Amino acid sequence: MMESRPFMESTVQRDPAALTHIGRDEAQKRGLVDGATLQKMHLMPTEEPVARTENENGETVYYYHPDHVKEAPPERWLKQPRPAEGEDLTPRRADALGYFTAERLKEMYYEPTEEPVAYLKTRSGDRLPLYDKATCRRLPLPCVKCGAPERYRGKLCRACFEKELAERRAAGDEKRAAYYGHDPRRVLYFDLEMTGVYRWDEVLSVSVVDGTGQTRFDSLVKPVRIRKWNRTQKIHGITPDMVKNAPGMADVTPTLVALFAEAECLIAFGTATDYNQLCRMYKTKKEQAALHDKMIDCAAEFSHYVYEHEIELSHHSLSDAMATLGLDWNGTAHTADADAAACRLVFETLFPHFYERKEP
Repeated sequence: MMESRPFMESTVQRDPAALTHIGRDEAQKRGLVDGATLQKMHLMPTEEPVARTENENGETVYYYHPDHVKEAPPERWLKQPRPAEGEDLTPRRADALGYFTAERLKEMYYEPTEEPVAYLKTRSGDRLPLYDKATCRRLPLPCVKCGAPERYRGKLCRACFEKELAERRAAGDEKRAAYYGHDPRRVLYFDLEMTGVYRWDEVLSVSVVDGTGQTRFDSLVKPVRIRKWNRTQKIHGITPDMVKNAPGMADVTPTLVALFAEAECLIAFGTATDYNQLCRMYKTKKEQAALHDKMIDCAAEFSHYVYEHEIELSHHSLSDAMATLGLDWNGTAHTADADAAACRLVFETLFPHFYERKEP
């Protein structure tokens, strides 16, 4: 049976009206999974639904991304009848129902708030009270390092967190202040603008600059399959008409492959999506691995810097990095040439001695 509301572990959920409304065929095409299918597979989502539709009965059906699911606990899918008051249960059935002894609850940092719902009969003949975990109160979790009674951030108390953060900051600052001795002409900063953010999307623009600031490659690219990209067009401003006479990705591949072959490092602000596109230029796994080994993710380095220095940011975008580091844009953000140049400014600010060799 289709669910009439999203099912999540968290009680904080997205407003259903804000979700994209799609048809079943579109959901299947995008590889999304509805809640009823997840339940049949004994799975549950770890993130909010990404889309919705309505079935014939008018009930809302929620769709989830298949990469954001996990195995559901037994009580989610085992058909267990409620026990009679005071009934003795086996350990397996108690676990399936989410019933635990006070001692077991204490180990999980819970304490009962209501009367026992059943009993566990031990081999010695004792009857231990069982409590419904759903009605129990969550106790403060201790620090995993020192055992302090309450956590401050993550799994650590304040003292352990601050000590660990200071150690990470010192190591990060040492890494960023190191002398790497790279040739700036062989350090390439690049950016791609695309029809979307998924693996099946296509490249619309490529820009590459080196460590001296010289533009080594800059071109629009005509996609082969996709004809419209209304959502991303609003971001980067590239229209179908602008690329209709541009070379295809196959046309620019020889130039890019030759350019990347000479590079010591390939740096972008977020490399995962770009790598998925660029690795298609190479025929063998070995060549793709060599490309991957040259890549440095400037976004990850900036995120480390933000975390280690406790800078309050809700997002870690390229624009955030430019503003945080006090850098000025040269061009329009979200265009390949401006973003590649901005990535260079951010990275060189984080790693000021990347092109220098330390004197002996």
